[in-house]
Amino acid sequence: MFTGIIEDIGEIFRIKKDGDTKFYISTKINYKKLKIGSSISCNGICLTIIKKGKKKKNNWFVISASKETLLKSNLNSFKVGALVNLETSLKVGDEISGHLVFGHIDKTAKIVSKKYQGSSLILKIEIPFNLKKFITSKGSISINGVSLTINDVSSNAFEVNIIPHTLKTTTFNNVSIKELLNIEVDMIARYVSNYVDVNKL
Repeated sequence: MFTGIIEDIGEIFRIKKDGDTKFYISTKINYKKLKIGSSISCNGICLTIIKKGKKKKNNWFVISASKETLLKSNLNSFKVGALVNLETSLKVGDEISGHLVFGHIDKTAKIVSKKYQGSSLILKIEIPFNLKKFITSKGSISINGVSLTINDVSSNAFEVNIIPHTLKTTTFNNVSIKELLNIEVDMIARYVSNYVDVNKL
């Protein structure tokens, strides 16, 4: 479980295909927090740390992505040098500054437009058809692992506003139009919608 508040921007420095695909990621996250067997969110994907070490001034860890994970997320398009939003798993008693995030990607969605308004960035993102009922104005959504508030919703797209602090601490300054982003809808919206659908039967 995560909150969508990014702790560090990691960099992929090695990719190894050995059955599943292994990604080696450098990070400034405290070495003690990188526990083998623990979950870590990489661009919003809940993955397991299988190895760790130290490299110069940075620490590093390894995650293994299955074929299913690569198919459902944008991790499949990443190359050496790619930057990744990182968040270690939530512990009992931790502050929840964003919203509760599973780390289970629902779909990838394409950036329709990108524009700066003052010091903030506004992204317009297409709505995958099967997720439309979960996406509502002022609701929460996780995009590439970042907890964001939905500003506006149209028939086929929604907008989010990314403030300067979030731009500095995530990879959003580097995204481009038509790029695919990992989307996870708010779990409360998911369960409420499911409850309503069941009670319609």
